[in-house]
Amino acid sequence: MVRADSFAGFIEAVDDREKSLSVLNREEVDPIQRMVESMFDADSVEVTEASGDPAWPANMLILHGEQQPAIATSPLQDVERSLLMVNSDLYITGTRSLDEIDTPDVVVNLDDVTFTVAGKQKFLLIHISRHVEKIAYETGSGVLHTGFQELSRITDERGTERAYRQLADQGVDVHVYGREDWTDPFDRDVTVHAHEDGEIPKAWFVVHDGAGEDERKAALVAVETGPNEYDGFWTFEASVVDDVLDYIERTYVDGDGPL
Repeated sequence: MVRADSFAGFIEAVDDREKSLSVLNREEVDPIQRMVESMFDADSVEVTEASGDPAWPANMLILHGEQQPAIATSPLQDVERSLLMVNSDLYITGTRSLDEIDTPDVVVNLDDVTFTVAGKQKFLLIHISRHVEKIAYETGSGVLHTGFQELSRITDERGTERAYRQLADQGVDVHVYGREDWTDPFDRDVTVHAHEDGEIPKAWFVVHDGAGEDERKAALVAVETGPNEYDGFWTFEASVVDDVLDYIERTYVDGDGPL
């Protein structure tokens, strides 16, 4: 159980699980390796390279946990296609829809690790946000809570507005949070929680309750710590997701914000 009285408190409470990500028998050019290191570097994630054993597959990423065998593997090409060689404009413009989101296993399993991101690395959290939204979309029910910091981001980004219309049309109970600097385009399809101060203008979160199914629960929680810089984590651990949901519902759905 994770008890916290703020989104930042949940990030501080994350029990960072030491993980290592290795690129096996890389045949790709050196800049690709540097992109892998830049994208996934974190205090609790060691990114390495290994080669020489012909039994190992080429251009493969393998993720290990603390004193654990391989947690997940993914072809390097899949990580390139989904994250390394992708511009966030694909999501902003709607070029890549929720149906097309494909998250490699090694990325999904970097859960319960705190990442500090800025610049290009921020795309890691953008992609995971879409991954959680896709889970909600495919579930077709349940509740999704999303913090945008500024609600105008929804309408400024055609792809985001389209995604949230898709979610509402699919039957997901959608709640959005942020500064009220927009004209609400959703009528009654989406519940809006506007907050001009407090933690909401600094908080980035996407949390799905799984519609009662633990295996469908997912959460990303991040907080802006500087200009375009964030600390955050994602989790699929049902008990942690439940704790985040409980905090959101007590504080912002049933209440007016933190005391």
